[in-house]
Amino acid sequence: MKSNSSTRAGKGGFSLVEITIATGIAAFGLITLLGLLPSGMTTFRDAMNVTVSSQIAQRLIKEAVQTDYDTLVNVASGTTPPAGVPVIKDRRYFNDEGVELQPADAAKAVFHAHIRVMPGTSLPTVGGTVDNNSLATVTVQVALNPSNRNLTVIGGSGSPLSGTLDPASKIPFVTYTSHIAKVK
Repeated sequence: MKSNSSTRAGKGGFSLVEITIATGIAAFGLITLLGLLPSGMTTFRDAMNVTVSSQIAQRLIKEAVQTDYDTLVNVASGTTPPAGVPVIKDRRYFNDEGVELQPADAAKAVFHAHIRVMPGTSLPTVGGTVDNNSLATVTVQVALNPSNRNLTVIGGSGSPLSGTLDPASKIPFVTYTSHIAKVK
């Protein structure tokens, strides 16, 4: 029995058209995956910034809770301001991992933390509001500011936002708030 070698050779491999189609499908899939990489990295970076910001805020609020109430609400002169007048604490600086930096290293900071303490927090009542001198509101704002631009603060004592970062500065920040009571 003789076998025909010409008929066997045509059935054993892939044709050029099949290889071209398979290569095109693989290239299309690879290009699609590579196109998603930049948006995935941006999302990852944003998630890391939010995580570090929240860790910084949690640390600063925990420090405020552990601080003596009278020390927390006193200004540098040692006097307690009247209700509705914010106490602005010194700005704190952190690197991209959330490690605190000394003020001398502020130029290397990625995150800037602004802390405002509002003594005598108003409490709602049936007839309106009443100031409670045993309760303070601590507002921690963590700004993502790697270029170290100037952070402006809203002025005036009549506004509930006085002493907080001004969003008009176009620097992204996240605000965290906590209430701290005076233990008698």
